[in-house]
Amino acid sequence: MSQLPRKDYYAYNAHRFMRKLQLEDLSKKLGYSKTLISMVLNGKGNQYGISKKTQATVLDAIAKLSYSPNKFAKSLRTGKSYFIGLIVTDIANPFYSTIAKNIENVLFESEYNLMVCSTEESEEREKLLVEMMVNQQGVDGLIVASTFKNSAFYEQARFSKIPIVFIDRVVPLFNANYVVIDNFGGSVEIINHLVKKGAKKIACLAITPLYLSTIEDRINGYRNAITKNGFKKNENLIKSITFDHIDDDVERSLRELIEGDGDVDAIFALNNHIAVSLLKALKKKEFEKFSKVEIACFDDIELFNITDKKVVSVCQPIEEIGKSSSALLLDIISGKQTSKSNIVLSTRLIVR
Repeated sequence: MSQLPRKDYYAYNAHRFMRKLQLEDLSKKLGYSKTLISMVLNGKGNQYGISKKTQATVLDAIAKLSYSPNKFAKSLRTGKSYFIGLIVTDIANPFYSTIAKNIENVLFESEYNLMVCSTEESEEREKLLVEMMVNQQGVDGLIVASTFKNSAFYEQARFSKIPIVFIDRVVPLFNANYVVIDNFGGSVEIINHLVKKGAKKIACLAITPLYLSTIEDRINGYRNAITKNGFKKNENLIKSITFDHIDDDVERSLRELIEGDGDVDAIFALNNHIAVSLLKALKKKEFEKFSKVEIACFDDIELFNITDKKVVSVCQPIEEIGKSSSALLLDIISGKQTSKSNIVLSTRLIVR
């Protein structure tokens, strides 16, 4: 596992015991037949005349492997690990941590456990994490907020039998199960609101990579609302903010706006990280020119309720994303859901 990113190494070590131990492996370890071990695990040792000592040896071996005998027996009978993998871009982001919490709550009710890792918007990390979860940990399914630009990785035959539900983002051209929100409609609604408040020149700060479906839809919603409200489209008002340099890029974008379009009267941040950096930057004397601009964000976080600057935000149904995606994945695993399911959830505008 030397290739696994350091941040996620703890997850691997903490969950090494999750891999599927086959009945044959246990048989070799103990020197007993698979049939005998299966009888003990299913509570039929006495019925088939297996000695108390032998039964105790089998159960002790399982206990030393950190498995609950009942759960291990269930795993052997069903061929399932009862673990689900969740792969997001940044588990420290309140958006994803809240989703993870709600997924875990749903899985707990069905006796499933959750394993969470972050990709940091890296396709290479995502590949490593998927490989680790599927091949080494043997998860029964995946919930993924993917960073991939195309669907080639997930369309490999070896993943065809792994139930996957994509959340937040849609992998292009991939006929998949997903739970997302109406990013386009949410952007249109927030721009329409800014225009009604008198905004005539609205800048847009977009997080990279720009090819992600969430970002594409939000930018397209912004463009659509700008033109529908009778304003001339100006691509110079759209600024790219790199994931690894958000603070620096936000300040760079503000300087560019001052030099080229310094009369902007509203700034639309496409996620909460950008909005937080923007609020910090606006406290600097260098950017006092923007002291009266309207601030909008496609995300809603608790900070917006206590900051001096009033932020108009799009509230996403985060809890519902977690609940719906985990419920859908469990239905796929159990066979209740056999056709592809695409769930698009509505957003809500919050005006402070």
